[in-house]
Amino acid sequence: MKSSTSKSRVQGEGDYASAKKYNEHAQAFAQSGKVEQAARKAAPRNEREQDEMRQAEATGRSHAKSQASAGKDEGSPERRQPDKQAPGKYPEGHNPHPEKIPGR
Repeated sequence: MKSSTSKSRVQGEGDYASAKKYNEHAQAFAQSGKVEQAARKAAPRNEREQDEMRQAEATGRSHAKSQASAGKDEGSPERRQPDKQAPGKYPEGHNPHPEKIPGR
């Protein structure tokens, strides 16, 4: 086991060891044959729970991008798109002859 003072190669969202562990556990669970049992256990027990689950799902979906705009980034309605192009010689971002900066 590594000491707590040694530096991990990657942490946070890129924690490879945790991702590998999660994937192994998820695969083992999927192959265990307990998926149907877990799904039945997670199902709503009564009409009230079913309504609450539907409402929660609808709320979550309302925060997600709609299917109609999938693939297009229209931005949020509060933020307008700029009327002008960015200033500079190549406003579209493509500079055919990039400037060489000394020391880089």
